[in-house]
Amino acid sequence: MGFRTLEEIRAYRAARAFKREIYRLLDSSSRAQNDLRFRSQLQEAAASAVSNIAEGFGRYLAGEFTYFLRVSRGSIKEALDRIDDGVDRRYFKTESCHRARQLGDEASRLTTSLINSLKPFLRRSRPPKKPRKPKKPSPPTPSDSRPDDAS
Repeated sequence: MGFRTLEEIRAYRAARAFKREIYRLLDSSSRAQNDLRFRSQLQEAAASAVSNIAEGFGRYLAGEFTYFLRVSRGSIKEALDRIDDGVDRRYFKTESCHRARQLGDEASRLTTSLINSLKPFLRRSRPPKKPRKPKKPSPPTPSDSRPDDAS
């Protein structure tokens, strides 16, 4: 991988730019600001995209990082869908969403590329299997015991 900081990750920078554009878009629409549930859902989807990249970066294994990148990509797609919903609700004009869509598409593409770049590390990053515990011998049953010779 070779990343030392989050800022070195292009997908992270793109997701942050997308999040900031979402915030700008929401600030520009009083109708969107007044719909607290819609605003919160859109903000949370955009913020989640960034947060999941950060959380995955903080994990030790490529498999865990990949998992969080996939969640991040899903959050980007959710935010893009909510932008479309905002247009349908007439909170935004289609042309005012163009930049946000571009940034979302770029963040999604870069996140997918990062996922693909981690594939060679996935096998090597799995924790070793725990050794199996030996089975305990079962207690003897009455048929296993010999009769006493008490004659």
